[in-house]
Amino acid sequence: MSGKAHLPKSIFKYDFAQLAKKERNKTVKLRLLALYHLQSGKGYQEVANLMQITRQSLNNWVYKMHHLGIKALFDNKADRGAKRKVPIAQEEAFKTAILELQNNCVGGRIRGKDVQALMEKKLGVDCTLDTVYKTLRRINFVWITARSRHPKSDIGLQEAFKKTSH
Repeated sequence: MSGKAHLPKSIFKYDFAQLAKKERNKTVKLRLLALYHLQSGKGYQEVANLMQITRQSLNNWVYKMHHLGIKALFDNKADRGAKRKVPIAQEEAFKTAILELQNNCVGGRIRGKDVQALMEKKLGVDCTLDTVYKTLRRINFVWITARSRHPKSDIGLQEAFKKTSH
């Protein structure tokens, strides 16, 4: 087996065994236990084999712990994946802009390309049609809700028809 691990002094500030007992997230618990084993004098390869992880993962955790602190060991899934083209704070304004586009559309309905142009004009977002449709789906805006009114339609006649047709 490998010799005793050379660890940064900052690793010894924490009681990883105690932290692991309190932790509910299994991934974080695994990291804390691995660091506990390193603290207790086991070598990197020995801990990697014991915890059934790669040595590189263990090296990464020690590095993050030393350079970024204990919070770096906790998963932050919010930072993963593609970033939103329309930030959450701008979603309501985006919905309003789509409704305004819909109301100003004469005949037919607005299309993905229309919304794509709107995103580029209003938000400065250059994206694909696929991204446009995914964004519309995320904000619960389906194509049926985005239909414009026919220029010759009369809402009063339509409402009267609805009342008499039942």
